[in-house]
Amino acid sequence: MHDIKINSVTGSEIVTTQNVKDFVRIDTSADDTIIDRMIVAARTWCENYIGKDIVAKNRTFYLQEVDDRFTLPFAPVASISSVTSEGTAVTYDSYGLDDTIIEIKSLPAEEVKVTYVTTGLTDDIIKEAILHLVSTMYDYRADFIEGNVNEVPNSTKNLLQSYKTMYF
Repeated sequence: MHDIKINSVTGSEIVTTQNVKDFVRIDTSADDTIIDRMIVAARTWCENYIGKDIVAKNRTFYLQEVDDRFTLPFAPVASISSVTSEGTAVTYDSYGLDDTIIEIKSLPAEEVKVTYVTTGLTDDIIKEAILHLVSTMYDYRADFIEGNVNEVPNSTKNLLQSYKTMYF
Protein backbone atom coordinates (compact mmCIF):
# COMPACT_ATOMS: atom_id res chain seq x y z
CA MET A 1 0.00 0.00 0.00
CA HIS A 2 1.16 3.54 -0.67
CA ASP A 3 -0.19 7.01 -0.09
CA ILE A 4 0.92 10.54 -0.87
CA LYS A 5 0.23 13.81 0.91
CA ILE A 6 0.76 17.41 -0.17
CA ASN A 7 2.26 19.18 2.85
CA SER A 8 2.37 22.58 1.17
CA VAL A 9 2.28 24.24 -2.23
CA THR A 10 5.49 26.21 -2.63
CA GLY A 11 5.15 27.41 -6.22
CA SER A 12 2.70 29.61 -8.06
CA GLU A 13 0.36 28.94 -10.95
CA ILE A 14 2.01 28.96 -14.39
CA VAL A 15 -1.17 30.29 -16.01
CA THR A 16 -2.57 33.61 -14.85
CA THR A 17 -6.08 34.97 -14.93
CA GLN A 18 -4.98 37.41 -17.62
CA ASN A 19 -3.56 34.52 -19.72
CA VAL A 20 -6.97 32.85 -19.62
CA LYS A 21 -8.84 36.06 -20.38
CA ASP A 22 -6.60 36.69 -23.40
CA PHE A 23 -7.02 33.08 -24.60
CA VAL A 24 -10.81 33.01 -24.17
CA ARG A 25 -11.24 36.68 -25.17
CA ILE A 26 -12.89 37.87 -21.97
CA ASP A 27 -13.00 41.65 -21.55
CA THR A 28 -14.57 41.93 -18.09
CA SER A 29 -13.22 41.27 -14.61
CA ALA A 30 -16.59 40.00 -13.35
CA ASP A 31 -15.54 36.33 -13.60
CA ASP A 32 -11.95 36.65 -12.33
CA THR A 33 -12.65 34.68 -9.13
CA ILE A 34 -14.31 31.88 -11.11
CA ILE A 35 -11.40 31.82 -13.56
CA ASP A 36 -8.87 31.63 -10.70
CA ARG A 37 -10.65 28.56 -9.29
CA MET A 38 -10.81 26.99 -12.74
CA ILE A 39 -7.06 27.51 -13.21
CA VAL A 40 -6.34 25.59 -10.00
CA ALA A 41 -8.81 22.83 -10.93
CA ALA A 42 -7.40 22.49 -14.46
CA ARG A 43 -3.80 22.46 -13.24
CA THR A 44 -4.62 19.84 -10.60
CA TRP A 45 -6.35 17.67 -13.22
CA CYS A 46 -3.32 17.99 -15.51
CA GLU A 47 -0.91 17.09 -12.67
CA ASN A 48 -2.90 13.96 -11.86
CA TYR A 49 -3.14 13.03 -15.54
CA ILE A 50 0.62 13.25 -16.19
CA GLY A 51 1.74 12.16 -12.71
CA LYS A 52 4.07 15.16 -12.32
CA ASP A 53 3.86 18.41 -10.41
CA ILE A 54 3.28 21.52 -12.47
CA VAL A 55 3.39 23.77 -9.41
CA ALA A 56 6.20 23.09 -6.89
CA LYS A 57 5.12 21.31 -3.71
CA ASN A 58 6.42 19.76 -0.52
CA ARG A 59 5.15 16.17 -0.38
CA THR A 60 5.30 13.09 1.83
CA PHE A 61 5.18 9.67 0.18
CA TYR A 62 4.24 6.73 2.39
CA LEU A 63 4.88 3.06 1.62
CA GLN A 64 3.85 0.26 3.93
CA GLU A 65 6.79 -1.93 2.91
CA VAL A 66 9.75 -1.70 0.53
CA ASP A 67 11.58 -4.78 -0.74
CA ASP A 68 13.91 -3.11 -3.20
CA ARG A 69 13.63 0.37 -4.64
CA PHE A 70 10.79 2.65 -5.59
CA THR A 71 10.09 5.74 -7.66
CA LEU A 72 8.81 8.94 -6.14
CA PRO A 73 5.61 10.11 -7.82
CA PHE A 74 5.02 13.65 -9.02
CA ALA A 75 8.58 14.50 -10.07
CA PRO A 76 10.68 16.45 -10.91
CA VAL A 77 12.28 16.20 -7.47
CA ALA A 78 14.26 19.24 -6.31
CA SER A 79 15.38 17.80 -2.97
CA ILE A 80 14.69 15.00 -0.53
CA SER A 81 14.21 16.25 3.03
CA SER A 82 14.00 12.92 4.85
CA VAL A 83 13.63 9.19 4.41
CA THR A 84 12.48 7.23 7.46
CA SER A 85 11.47 3.67 8.22
CA GLU A 86 9.26 3.18 11.26
CA GLY A 87 10.11 6.72 12.34
CA THR A 88 13.91 6.29 12.17
CA ALA A 89 16.11 7.92 9.55
CA VAL A 90 17.59 5.42 7.09
CA THR A 91 20.45 5.55 4.62
CA TYR A 92 19.47 5.52 0.97
CA ASP A 93 20.72 6.16 -2.53
CA SER A 94 18.82 8.26 -5.02
CA TYR A 95 19.37 8.19 -8.74
CA GLY A 96 17.61 8.41 -12.06
CA LEU A 97 16.28 11.51 -13.71
CA ASP A 98 15.82 14.17 -11.04
CA ASP A 99 16.75 11.66 -8.27
CA THR A 100 13.30 10.10 -8.43
CA ILE A 101 14.44 6.52 -7.71
CA ILE A 102 15.09 5.73 -4.06
CA GLU A 103 16.92 2.61 -2.89
CA ILE A 104 16.97 2.02 0.86
CA LYS A 105 20.11 0.26 2.05
CA SER A 106 18.54 -1.61 5.02
CA LEU A 107 15.92 -3.88 3.49
CA PRO A 108 13.20 -4.86 3.94
CA ALA A 109 11.98 -1.56 5.28
CA GLU A 110 8.51 -1.06 6.72
CA GLU A 111 6.42 2.07 7.08
CA VAL A 112 8.69 4.15 4.86
CA LYS A 113 8.06 7.89 4.63
CA VAL A 114 9.86 10.15 2.18
CA THR A 115 9.44 13.91 2.46
CA TYR A 116 10.57 15.77 -0.65
CA VAL A 117 10.19 18.96 -2.64
CA THR A 118 9.26 19.05 -6.32
CA THR A 119 10.25 21.81 -8.74
CA GLY A 120 7.21 21.84 -10.98
CA LEU A 121 7.08 22.19 -14.76
CA THR A 122 6.73 25.44 -16.70
CA ASP A 123 6.72 24.21 -20.27
CA ASP A 124 4.66 26.18 -22.82
CA ILE A 125 2.89 23.00 -23.94
CA ILE A 126 1.64 22.42 -20.40
CA LYS A 127 0.49 26.04 -20.21
CA GLU A 128 -1.41 25.53 -23.48
CA ALA A 129 -3.07 22.37 -22.10
CA ILE A 130 -4.20 24.24 -18.99
CA LEU A 131 -5.57 27.07 -21.15
CA HIS A 132 -7.53 24.56 -23.28
CA LEU A 133 -9.00 22.93 -20.19
CA VAL A 134 -9.89 26.22 -18.46
CA SER A 135 -11.49 27.45 -21.69
CA THR A 136 -13.68 24.33 -21.80
CA MET A 137 -14.53 24.65 -18.11
CA TYR A 138 -15.46 28.29 -18.60
CA ASP A 139 -17.60 27.66 -21.67
CA TYR A 140 -19.42 24.67 -20.13
CA ARG A 141 -19.87 25.44 -16.44
CA ALA A 142 -22.43 22.68 -15.87
CA ASP A 143 -22.05 18.91 -15.93
CA PHE A 144 -24.62 18.48 -18.68
CA ILE A 145 -25.03 20.38 -21.92
CA GLU A 146 -27.95 19.27 -24.11
CA GLY A 147 -27.96 15.89 -22.37
CA ASN A 148 -24.25 15.13 -22.94
CA VAL A 149 -21.69 14.82 -20.16
CA ASN A 150 -18.76 17.20 -20.64
CA GLU A 151 -15.38 15.54 -20.94
CA VAL A 152 -11.84 16.81 -20.88
CA PRO A 153 -11.07 17.97 -24.42
CA ASN A 154 -8.87 15.71 -26.53
CA SER A 155 -6.64 18.70 -27.28
CA THR A 156 -5.71 18.87 -23.58
CA LYS A 157 -4.96 15.15 -23.38
CA ASN A 158 -2.98 15.22 -26.63
CA LEU A 159 -0.82 18.14 -25.46
CA LEU A 160 -0.03 16.35 -22.18
CA GLN A 161 0.54 12.86 -23.61
CA SER A 162 4.34 13.15 -23.86
CA TYR A 163 4.55 14.16 -20.17
CA LYS A 164 2.40 11.29 -18.89
CA THR A 165 4.00 9.00 -16.31
CA MET A 166 2.58 5.73 -15.04
CA TYR A 167 3.20 4.49 -11.52
CA PHE A 168 2.42 0.98 -10.38
